[in-house]
Amino acid sequence: MMKRFLFTRGRNDETNGRELMKRYWMLLLILAGVLPAGLISPERAQGAAFAALDMSAGAAGAGNAFTATADDPTAMHYNPAGLAWQPGVNLAFSGALRFENQSVQQTAARGTPYNDKKLANLAGLYGNWMPEGSNWGLGFAFDTPYALSTGWGTAFGGVAKSTSFDALHVGLDTVYAASSSLAVAVGGDWYLAKGEVSSTVTTFSGRDKAGFGGHISALWHPRPAWAIGAMLKSGATIKLSGTASGAVNGNASVKVKLPDVARIGAMHVFNDKLRIEVDTSWTRWSRQKNLDVVGSTAELNPLSLRDSFALMTGATWFWRENTTLRFGYAFDQAASKDGGFNARIADANMHRVSLGAGADMIGVHFDLAYVYSFAAKRTINNASAFDGTYRNRRQSLALSVGKHF
Repeated sequence: MMKRFLFTRGRNDETNGRELMKRYWMLLLILAGVLPAGLISPERAQGAAFAALDMSAGAAGAGNAFTATADDPTAMHYNPAGLAWQPGVNLAFSGALRFENQSVQQTAARGTPYNDKKLANLAGLYGNWMPEGSNWGLGFAFDTPYALSTGWGTAFGGVAKSTSFDALHVGLDTVYAASSSLAVAVGGDWYLAKGEVSSTVTTFSGRDKAGFGGHISALWHPRPAWAIGAMLKSGATIKLSGTASGAVNGNASVKVKLPDVARIGAMHVFNDKLRIEVDTSWTRWSRQKNLDVVGSTAELNPLSLRDSFALMTGATWFWRENTTLRFGYAFDQAASKDGGFNARIADANMHRVSLGAGADMIGVHFDLAYVYSFAAKRTINNASAFDGTYRNRRQSLALSVGKHF
């Protein structure tokens, strides 16, 4: 039998006196989700281009191959249709500690500058309500799926001194179980964004509270122990409005176009003991043409981004009744091209290896994951200020805590 729902009730959940404990855990999860989201800066966690990764410890441990599994509330990020198999009320808080070592050996200058905006912590809150006996349900997400942070100081002549962007995301989905084997979900996305683009001659900062998009997803179990999941997500246009000083002075703006995203994955469970999933995704980064600061005059920051693909594979071993072990590998294609490379988005083809574990304790589900990401040296030789050899290593430690009510 396929193990679909990880937030299982403990043996004492049905006894008298559990109501107080349920209220306690609900309050704890709300506080754990809302407070870190406001107090912990998420703005330095990026994958390809400026996509934030490891939104769920359960998914991260399995290489982020989660589109066809989608069996906890963090499915809101990967495939909300999976919420149809999660009855009742479920909440999950996910957080991650992130570390990065990124540098460049410049071609035209001495020294090895480091990106001085290091990866910071990340937090999200997810939940769903799927009434018993109903085909309809709701899901919500509060997280930061897009973020960018680079700081090169006076390297490259100071033309890419500092760049930061993060889009706080609020998602809401309606979920419909068409049958016992097929579910679909439709949802909206609201982004509240802020950003900064600075050089040695111009400093800009701005905000936007009205970026909107949408998505649709499906999860199908064609046979027992098999699942196929897919999600299509539209982009959104963010116009950061604020003020600039220096060469561009006064009211100014920067446009950030969030990409369209398509994900698809297939999963199979072998003998109720081992689950294997393979996912792929496509992200339309080519929408983002520049990070120009536009006011009464303009500072041009052209970009050369391509649409990128990612491949994710994961294995989950149901070691014991309430304990799982996870292993994963993923490849994320860089969005920035060699030609026209701009160090404001200095990504690279990234390999990611991960391991994780999940367990039920004291009526709560815990997931823990460690991810190590590395890229081969990337040499840019365009006879431009950004020429050099770039190196990057990242590590993250993610924790998710979930409760079924």
